[in-house]
Amino acid sequence: MSVSAAAARDRLREYEIVYVLAPNSDNAEAERVNGKMTEIVTSFAGKLLKLDNWGRRKLAYPIKKNTRGIFVYVKFVARAGVTAEIERNLRIADSVLRYQSNLLNPHVVDDVQVDPEEVKFSPVLPAEPEEELSFEQRLGLAPSAFRKQREEEDIDGEEVDDVPDLNAEPAASRGES
Repeated sequence: MSVSAAAARDRLREYEIVYVLAPNSDNAEAERVNGKMTEIVTSFAGKLLKLDNWGRRKLAYPIKKNTRGIFVYVKFVARAGVTAEIERNLRIADSVLRYQSNLLNPHVVDDVQVDPEEVKFSPVLPAEPEEELSFEQRLGLAPSAFRKQREEEDIDGEEVDDVPDLNAEPAASRGES
């Protein structure tokens, strides 16, 4: 191995990872995943820079029949190869629905300052009850709360026809101008 290849391998790089936990995950599970991430980063001579719990959010599409998830953002510096190990551990964890890692800066100076407040993990808040739509409501066969609210806002009682009648004769052919 050449000297430049060894130097490139030992150089610190800045990464960020966002992962989504299942919405029924508790604080113990979230702490376990974060503890494993911290352990891996430190084993690659790295430091956590930021650990942020974004809380429960609606997913863009259902993942493993879940419509919500707990989003966690992690920013750190470590040597090359750390993301492969972290992704392997996230793949194994049952509570992790999805993850994405990005290389932010391939050349980081060794003396990185860490704010202790930035790496404290805030606990997962309990889920607020939300109205689940029934099968009929999701298909549009039964009115949902949104549909009822929309009908109440339409006080005029006039039916609005947004679609033009394509079978009607044009005004010029009817003798109108």
